[in-house]
Amino acid sequence: MSSPEYERRYLEAAFDVLQDYLRSETLYWPLNIKQPRGEPPYPQLTPGNVLLFMRRLQASEADTTFQQRLAELKTQWGAHWAKKAEREIQARLRQWEAYLQEPTERAPYYRYKVRERVIVQLLSEDLGDIPAAVASRVAQADHLLRQAFVPGPFVWESHLQPLFPEEAYWFLYGQIKD
Repeated sequence: MSSPEYERRYLEAAFDVLQDYLRSETLYWPLNIKQPRGEPPYPQLTPGNVLLFMRRLQASEADTTFQQRLAELKTQWGAHWAKKAEREIQARLRQWEAYLQEPTERAPYYRYKVRERVIVQLLSEDLGDIPAAVASRVAQADHLLRQAFVPGPFVWESHLQPLFPEEAYWFLYGQIKD
């Protein structure tokens, strides 16, 4: 389980370089930050990771500073943000599809790999409208997942459950069968 300090450090580092990142052609931007002791290494900067870290931080604090900063940034750099987000949906969806198509050993890694599907959902919600071809691929991947999915308890830390309602994030409420 990550700490609020872990989430906050990522977001502070991300917002420090977000304009430079958005102007670049790079989708995965390395952040030069050290994680708190006992925490996993930080992922690279992407719009989806920013949205995920913001959502996770909401579980522990009601501060909306990062949401306000993102709204302000989108006022000036919204087209750049959208372009990166659309590229990231494609990349995350490819990773998710590849995971779903592996014939064995999927179940033990589900709670970690489902992160790709969560980020696709967060980006889709943020953009508001995704291309029909992408929506079709998401639907196909969801159909494939449902064939091997067993509904059950929330797979991430319980304090995050209110932030990921079952209606939109049904894939976090269960497990994939072997």
